Amino acid sequence: MSNERKAHELISIFVCEKDKDIESFLKEKAILFEKLGKSRTYIIINEDEDEFNILAYFTLAMQVLKIPEDLLSGRKTKALDGFSGKIRGAKITEFPTILIGQVGKNDLHRELISGLEVMEYCLEAIFKGQAFLGGRIVMLECKDIPYIINLYEKFGFQKLERDYGEDELLQMIKILEEDEIIEPKDY
Repeated sequence: MSNERKAHELISIFVCEKDKDIESFLKEKAILFEKLGKSRTYIIINEDEDEFNILAYFTLAMQVLKIPEDLLSGRKTKALDGFSGKIRGAKITEFPTILIGQVGKNDLHRELISGLEVMEYCLEAIFKGQAFLGGRIVMLECKDIPYIINLYEKFGFQKLERDYGEDELLQMIKILEEDEIIEPKDY
């Protein structure tokens, strides 16, 4: 059996009733996005069992955060860029980010892992990648649900203040602090 076929078989039993988009991404797009280099999906498994169970997953990708010029003061722009508010005399409105594209827990094993633990795994992967590639802004998009927003706020994410449409996902960002930015190590 091919690795891809094994992967399809394993993810076919992932269930997320609260958000079918999370379930369908894993089942229908994750492997294709891996092949295309659009994102990387990390699967968290239960290592204590004889059986291989997917507890949760998260997906990371590179993204450009575009903010309309009228929403950014020079100070906010400099804070996002980390160096300057302008490039060649023009205000910076696009910032490279590390995107947390999907985060989901498997309903079949939800009691075995908390949202806090999933985010800890996610940020660990981000810090490892950041050590090689750089980057200082982590972004995610989420539904406007208080317990989800509270979870992300515990990790230092802040809602990007702008007007959102009725069903539009909120954008939240975390600017990595100097002590979170890791120097490359030999791996």
